[in-house]
Parts: sequence; C-alpha cells; structure tokens
Amino acid sequence: MIALLLLVIIGCDEAPPAPAPTTVADVAPAAASAAPTPVAGPRVPVTTEKRFAASHILVAFATAMHAPPAVSRTRDEARARAADARKRLTEGADFTALAAELSDDSTAKRGGSLGSFETGKMVQPFEDAVKALKPGELSEPVETPFGFHVIRRDVIQEVHCAQLMIGWAGAQKPLPGVTRSKEDAQKRIEAAKAELDGGGQWAEVVRKYTDGPLKNDAGDLGWFAPRQLMPALDTVAFDLEIGATSAVVESPTAFHLVRRLE
Repeated sequence: MIALLLLVIIGCDEAPPAPAPTTVADVAPAAASAAPTPVAGPRVPVTTEKRFAASHILVAFATAMHAPPAVSRTRDEARARAADARKRLTEGADFTALAAELSDDSTAKRGGSLGSFETGKMVQPFEDAVKALKPGELSEPVETPFGFHVIRRDVIQEVHCAQLMIGWAGAQKPLPGVTRSKEDAQKRIEAAKAELDGGGQWAEVVRKYTDGPLKNDAGDLGWFAPRQLMPALDTVAFDLEIGATSAVVESPTAFHLVRRLE
C-alpha cells in the first residue's frame, strides 16, 4: 500500500520500484534485496526542501482506494479514529507503537516510517501537509484517496553507500545464476577484503568479485534512510565513517562488504 502513496518508491529489501500514484507505505523494501549491507558512519541529518522524511498513521475506510479487505469503517469513523490517534500522540503516546497498533498502511510494521522522498513522489495533499510541518511536528488528520493520515515530519538521515556482494547456491534468497557453495563464497569475499586491505581500488575489486547488476557501477547503492535497507545492512551502513569499509556481513542473500561514500 505504501507504493500507492508514493508516486515512486525505493524499497530496501531488494530493488527500486517504478512510479505510480499510490499510498504512503511501501517505500523501504525495494532497494533492500538487491542492495546489500551498507557501512555506517555518524548519522548526519541532511536538510533540503527538495527532499523530506516523514512517518504516518493511515486510517482507511471501506470505500478508500486500496483499503484492506477487512476495513469496514465509514469515512466519518475513519476521520474520528485519526483524530483520536493524533490526540493520543499529543498526550505522549509513542508514534512507532501507535502506528503498529492503528495504521492500515504496510508501513505499520516499521512504525509508520516512510523514510525520505523527493518532491513529487507523494500524492499532493500528503506532500503539502509534510511541507507545512517542521521536523517533529504532527499534522491534523489529512485526507487522501487512501484515507486519513496523521503525519509526523522527520529529520532526514541518509547514507550514500556501495557494496560488494557474493552469493551462494542455497542461500535463503539466492541470487540468480549463482552456483558456488557457501564455503567458496566465504573464501571469495575474504579474498576481496584482503585485496582492499592491501590497497586495492574499490571499483576494481568490485568489478572483479561482485555478483549482481552493480558490477560496473562500483557497487553504488545510492542514498538510504534508516530502515530502508535489509536489517543486516542497516546498522552497519549507519555506523560506518565516510570512506570506511565494513567487515564481512552475512545476509539471507549473500556475503557483503559495505563502503560508505557520503
């Protein structure tokens, strides 16, 4: 449903999705699968009026666009439920917990977080509401074709990272065409790490060793906000200093080396 609010969303579990007027929810999964573990550094907020970060609680009603089948409430009931959610937040309720409890959007499982997005990626009423807020502020209930949203504008936190990824046959989420054993994959990632530690150039080592479509792009994964990468990579990416490379990280897909670029 997230993909619905965003006109275009980048996932964190595998690969970036395509544009389409949608909901606010599925922002984080796409890039994650194809995008392995990142390397982290100091979490430096990035602030720009061309990019925003937000979390939301969506209260759908039966006739709203893409409403879950189980939703039977009326439009007025949805508005009242959203207003009550906002009231609970102003009285000290935790946003993440309340989103998990009340939101009808797929972002509920990650506390309502949409991560960061560019101007033009969300439906207009949602984007206008985010722009009117300061970081940390809550909106009044905002109606879109998907229902009523209570929106919190967040501070943008992003890292730009690249990865070297080596998969094996039999992984939980195997890479296409990979036939090597896990033991061979581990030897290969350790050989790549040794070359980097010995002064090898990142782009050349990636081109020589990595699996996946980013071989000729030095493994560049682009920019990610917290929780937009698969869990194994998320913490690593945000803990790396700029220019640093991670230790070997194992995910359900592959072994990864992550380098933080910015």
